[in-house]
Amino acid sequence: MRITLLLLLTFFSITLFSQQDSLLKKFKYRIDHYQAINLSIGGNGNISNTNFPPGKNESKGSSGSIVSSYSLLQSTDRILLNVYASMLSNYGLTNTKTQSEENKYSSLNINSYVDIQNKWFSRKIFAEAGIGIAAGFNNHTATTKNTSQDDETKNKQGQYSFSINAGIGKGRLENVTDMQNALWLYKALQEEHRLSRILSAEELNDLGRTITKANNTRILDNRKRTQFALQTADSFFQSKALIAENDICYFSFLNDILFFAFNNQRLSGTESFIRLTSSLNLDNRDQDGNIAFTDYKGRSMIKSIDLNAGIKKYVPASLKHQNNYGVSIKASYIDWNMTDKYFAPGNPTSIQEINSTLKQAGVTAFLQHAIYPNTRTIISFDLFGEIGYQHLEDEESFFGEVTLSGLLNYFISYRTRLTAGLGTSYRKNTFQSTYDIYLLPEMFYLNANIGLQVSL
Repeated sequence: MRITLLLLLTFFSITLFSQQDSLLKKFKYRIDHYQAINLSIGGNGNISNTNFPPGKNESKGSSGSIVSSYSLLQSTDRILLNVYASMLSNYGLTNTKTQSEENKYSSLNINSYVDIQNKWFSRKIFAEAGIGIAAGFNNHTATTKNTSQDDETKNKQGQYSFSINAGIGKGRLENVTDMQNALWLYKALQEEHRLSRILSAEELNDLGRTITKANNTRILDNRKRTQFALQTADSFFQSKALIAENDICYFSFLNDILFFAFNNQRLSGTESFIRLTSSLNLDNRDQDGNIAFTDYKGRSMIKSIDLNAGIKKYVPASLKHQNNYGVSIKASYIDWNMTDKYFAPGNPTSIQEINSTLKQAGVTAFLQHAIYPNTRTIISFDLFGEIGYQHLEDEESFFGEVTLSGLLNYFISYRTRLTAGLGTSYRKNTFQSTYDIYLLPEMFYLNANIGLQVSL
């Protein structure tokens, strides 16, 4: 009889956990419309007077910044839309005086970014299109006044980039983080005997969707948002009469999972794709000075086209284990034009022009295994590799890069964490291309770190 009960209990446990694993794999993250706006404004000022043996040094300065961002997410059966926009601007002014010299420095930086990516699904097939725009402007002025001469130098730089992409594919990658937290919450309440009965697979899936609603309903007041999230999760259990004892301990479990569990994005599903991306990057640099041979104008432009085809698979093997892997082939064409001009007053003294074309074809692959021992700890192992063949002007070569890393973020207490990392990488004949193209030096890298984070 005992053996029979033990076998039934074992079978029931296996069935229950396999149900949960299946729910994690098949969960659908759906949000009809969610927006978020963030705005941060700050400023500071300082004044100082210091007496040095040669004389007094006076300094004063001020600065201010504005940071704003906007995000939009829509995830339905037919559409997956992500919109993100941000702008950062800051201004600073510093003035320093000594007995013999006065220095003034001012800076203005403005950077903005917009990225829109959308996928349209029809059964298991999807089409995608996206656009990315970035613009940055930096203006720095330095002025020096002394007994011999006055000098002023102005530096201006503008960086602009534009990219579009389009593709087709099969499959879909779903964000299952909310379902993961729903299962953690269910497990915690079960272990503390807070539930009046076992939840069905359909009810567990509803709990995951409830957490999605709690996390993605826009409420401007953060206190009200916290209340809404707790009330939304609690209403699920109350409406089904699942709570055996409604006390502070029960609400502690809700609060713990909803607000203190790791929320690193966890995906599930398989996606195969063919994607074409075209981009344009511009960089303009100007330096003007009132001393001969200090004027400079630099211009660079990079045009590129990338064709990428591959497959990615994300598998939540269980609540505590995640396996991710993928492989893709890529062909790239990059054209770079750069012009540097140096001027004496009114006349160019030196002109340098560089035109080059880089062609690449290669294969990339990644493999990751993540372990979630509990809601606070993550252990991950990552392997990334790339190998290919390239042609730059009259030179041809193979290129490659491989990176292996392991990370640990271990929860000791709410105020104490242990973090550790171990990684190694090797690269050869790899190029970096942003606003110019340059060959990175051959490198072998080995890194190990360990630390203790304590919040007092």
